[in-house]
Amino acid sequence: MSELREIQVLERLAEVLDALGIPYAIGGSIASSVYGTVRFTRDADIAILPFAAVADKFYARLKDEFYVSEEAMQQALGCCGSFNIVHYETAFKIDLFLLGPSEFEQQLLVRSRMVRLGETPESDLCFVSPEDVILLKLRRLSESDGFEESQWGDILGVLAIQGQALNFARLTEDARILGVEELFERAIAEAQTYV
Repeated sequence: MSELREIQVLERLAEVLDALGIPYAIGGSIASSVYGTVRFTRDADIAILPFAAVADKFYARLKDEFYVSEEAMQQALGCCGSFNIVHYETAFKIDLFLLGPSEFEQQLLVRSRMVRLGETPESDLCFVSPEDVILLKLRRLSESDGFEESQWGDILGVLAIQGQALNFARLTEDARILGVEELFERAIAEAQTYV
């Protein structure tokens, strides 16, 4: 699938989320590619607020264009978990992560920003901040069984490209709160020679 088609699929989902008043922010490798070095991916990660009140409308608006398991969606809504949807035409998978009550997760959307991916305002999509891309990927690495080189490369790419534009005081404090300060310090050291 072409990058343009991926953007169009994300635009379509954002249109539904906006219409239903569900705040969202794109993260994962798509966000790290926007802020750092490009890595091709076959899926997207999106953080969203729980939306139980409009879950039926969400399902109804997407079911003809996306594979959506209503059961998985309801299960995720019940425990602030995650579920995925798959665009039928392109097989593009989107993982939706329902944000929990922690201050870090609640602030993800507050700190998010609009990024224009195409040539028109319609292609403006909401992304987590570059700092949060780094922190989310560090948290994922710390929770995984094995070391994921692709995730580490994403972190180093954002650190190297964004450089001094990053809020290092907040990064340091949040890395401490999330228990990933050692990984963060290692990433800062390695990023200096990356790219």
